[in-house]
Amino acid sequence: MESRGRRVYLIFPVLVMLVVGVAYFFGWDIVAKLHPDITAYSLPELAEMVNEQIDAGATGGSFYVLGVTKEEIDNINQSLCGINGVVSRYSIIENGRKGMKIVLEYEISDNYYVYHKYRDGYGIPGDRAAAIKLYDKVVEILDMIIEEDMTDYEKELAIHDYIVCNCKYGYTDYSKEYAYRAYGALVQKTAVCNGYAEAMALLLDCVGIENEIVTGTADGELHAWNRVCLDGKWYQVDATWDDPIPDRGYNAAHIFFNVTDDIMGVSHEWNREGYESCDSVDYNYFHKSNLVCDINGFKNEVKRVAQGNINGVIEALVTDYDEARYNMEFVSEIPGVLYIQYTVQPFGENQVVTIFLNERD
Repeated sequence: MESRGRRVYLIFPVLVMLVVGVAYFFGWDIVAKLHPDITAYSLPELAEMVNEQIDAGATGGSFYVLGVTKEEIDNINQSLCGINGVVSRYSIIENGRKGMKIVLEYEISDNYYVYHKYRDGYGIPGDRAAAIKLYDKVVEILDMIIEEDMTDYEKELAIHDYIVCNCKYGYTDYSKEYAYRAYGALVQKTAVCNGYAEAMALLLDCVGIENEIVTGTADGELHAWNRVCLDGKWYQVDATWDDPIPDRGYNAAHIFFNVTDDIMGVSHEWNREGYESCDSVDYNYFHKSNLVCDINGFKNEVKRVAQGNINGVIEALVTDYDEARYNMEFVSEIPGVLYIQYTVQPFGENQVVTIFLNERD
């Protein structure tokens, strides 16, 4: 009896260690199955869940994460849409070999309140003075540029052109805090790329056009731009890169308006696995505006614009560009044209030629 008792006492600690070991090695898999709605197996999956909560106005949430590192969580805001809010802080509640339980806190942005005030009539908290001012500006802009009978393409184009023509790239002392926000682009009229992208997204949201903010790099620098869905097809659009430098104020370029992944990918890089492909030209600016032409069509377009506006701007996607043939001498034959400026920029296998009539720096 005594020896049997000893065996029982010896077996019990072994069982305890075995249970602990199973929990340590396999417990997170069990937890994941018990809480599928708040379990993420990768950073993109976690970011999608967080975006959904922020878009719903939540101030925080808890998650079980497997296959996500602490470093990735430290930088989660780089993977979020960001227009409606960001993660302000997080805590690790449980930490195991295969996973973690984390609690996130969110900072809801002014854009969230503006959107729901515009679309749903919700009130804006009295302590959100910037949101109130931004809302008033959004109403003013959309009342000015949007007509009821416009198509979604026409609305998008109007929003793009307004932002490009009314916002300058960069920041000043008074705009530095909001240079990365829609507030900077729309209210203070000075912003960097994220501000342009947020302004596009906010105005598109308000008029009911599906869109996303894309983060990545452009010419090797961190950058943000937009993707827009029209008639079920996605297009890339970069308002920042369509804002000419030096700033011309009245003129918006359209080289990066509703382009394909192939065109955007020449200068921009992003995680393509996280987005549906953009491969249609149906709503590309040049195709939609019948501005894809050869040398003869280009000359006719320049003459047509000059007849209506001797200080006009002509953009065209030319399919047979050759420097010798496109020497612009023909422009001097147009009555009233005293001087011109022009640019030539690659567009896939073709070139975009832009002429500024009677303009000097």
